[in-house]
Amino acid sequence: MSLLNSIRPELQHIVEAMYSVTNVDITIVDHELKRVVGTGVHGNAIGMMAPLNSAFHKCITTGDHYLIENPREEPICRDCENKENCGELVEICLPIEYHNQRIGVLGLCAFDETARANLLTNTDGYRTFETQLTGIINTMLKEKDYGQLLEYRSNEMSTLINSLNEGVVILDNNKEIASMNSYIRDRFDIDLDIPGLKEILPEKTLNQLAEQGFNGEVGPISVGDGNFLIQSNPIDGNGIRQGYILIFSDFNKMKKSVLKSHKDKDVVTFDHILGESEAIKQARRQAVQVADSEASVMIMGETGTGKEVFARAIHHGGQRGDQVFMALNCGAIPENLIESELFGYEQGSFTGASKSGRQGYFEAATKGTLFLDEIGELPYLMQVKLLRALEEKEITRIGGNKGIKVNPRIISATHRNIDLMAREGRFREDLFYRLNIVPIQIPPLRDRGYDVLILGKYFLDHFGRIYGKDLVGFSADAENLLLKYRFPGNIRELKNLMEYAVIFSTGSKVTSEQLKEKIPINLIDESRTLGELTRQYERELIKSRIQMMGDDLESKKALANKLGISIATLYRKLE
Repeated sequence: MSLLNSIRPELQHIVEAMYSVTNVDITIVDHELKRVVGTGVHGNAIGMMAPLNSAFHKCITTGDHYLIENPREEPICRDCENKENCGELVEICLPIEYHNQRIGVLGLCAFDETARANLLTNTDGYRTFETQLTGIINTMLKEKDYGQLLEYRSNEMSTLINSLNEGVVILDNNKEIASMNSYIRDRFDIDLDIPGLKEILPEKTLNQLAEQGFNGEVGPISVGDGNFLIQSNPIDGNGIRQGYILIFSDFNKMKKSVLKSHKDKDVVTFDHILGESEAIKQARRQAVQVADSEASVMIMGETGTGKEVFARAIHHGGQRGDQVFMALNCGAIPENLIESELFGYEQGSFTGASKSGRQGYFEAATKGTLFLDEIGELPYLMQVKLLRALEEKEITRIGGNKGIKVNPRIISATHRNIDLMAREGRFREDLFYRLNIVPIQIPPLRDRGYDVLILGKYFLDHFGRIYGKDLVGFSADAENLLLKYRFPGNIRELKNLMEYAVIFSTGSKVTSEQLKEKIPINLIDESRTLGELTRQYERELIKSRIQMMGDDLESKKALANKLGISIATLYRKLE
């Protein structure tokens, strides 16, 4: 039996108490990667092995601390045997040591956006928790006497709870306050004497808690010197109700945390839309013009052309740029769940629903932007409900009967011909017209000429920094190959190709031989010569300059002079 397994009941008690306070899943694995304790999702895996080559495995091997903000995408997750099935949004792995030996790993994991924001905004608090928990474990291993363990655990639990930046109130079975942490005492200006619950909560709030059986969420409410959401949960032991715990979360801080979590990636601006072809510049100009309005935008283009990049740039370039941007892929969610994702649900609405209910995307993004990706995949019956929400600016949660006012800005995207789908009756025409106020067409990469080299160099530099390689660019034959390749996967395929090239590069430049290992030969258009591609680029460049300087003869003469060519050559290049 491992050392950690010998104190498994005490550890389980601690992690369950912490889970009830933080809503962050906690698990501990021993030195053989066997799960000793766990909560939530991990609670079902106690006794099972953690994945090989996972962050847990590397933590026990190296003794390093790991904060993984984007599981499945970061290098540490590359070889994990459970990578494809991982549902974690954020993970912290911390080694547990005893007598200078690593005996296990503590894992803090978030499986939803609220827990993700909590974990990312309180990292220092959780590192403090790790230090204190390690002390608890060491003491429990040294002192097996139950009485000493109980007293120590109580004191340490009090220290842990007092270190949290949330209020904790513990009630006995008669709903009287048994204890509270220092956060509550400070925010409510409470001295040594413990008050009654009626002295700190309004009667309306007490009635709401009672109606829920002290098992649910109320608020936000104004209490003391702030606005709080109050989460109540029963405390059961051996099947007997022993009391209740109330968690007071600062509502204003939570809003900032959620906003920060949904800005998870770097802010995307129009400067991130790279390219000099006239087609992409026209799309970028349209996006810039519509950004500052509230009009619905429909972005159309093949898969991988960068539709979400445009959506994020429009959002951040508009009046709602400092608010939340939320993206929902309508084709990636099962039909029976799409309504709950969009509009939310009340507690107990269906099997598996959260006991406290949940906001939908419309409600969460009401002051920001809601990006509906792959809108053409939205089930026909849901199109009716979406149209109603857009026109009435009001939604009703599943299982609820109260209308909730919402007003997110809507940006949609699709790779399908929605116009044709609407004319054929496969997409509601009224919804199409409502979403398609401003259409923006994103060109495929194969029609953007030399943009493939601009984007390729950008990704080359990006992955060069990640993998520590100094690459100056492409060889001439590699450039020629990139210009001739059709890129059915567009920019996404180019990005993956550049990462592959960087990984296997041995010199200062990427060569065609390296690219050919990844490029299907049958998709290389040998009919397009370098000269033809150059002429196409020159034509697009001249058209772009004419649009800026003017289409009259004098403007064209000025442009020809600026480009160092005659007016006759300019006309010839336009033909």
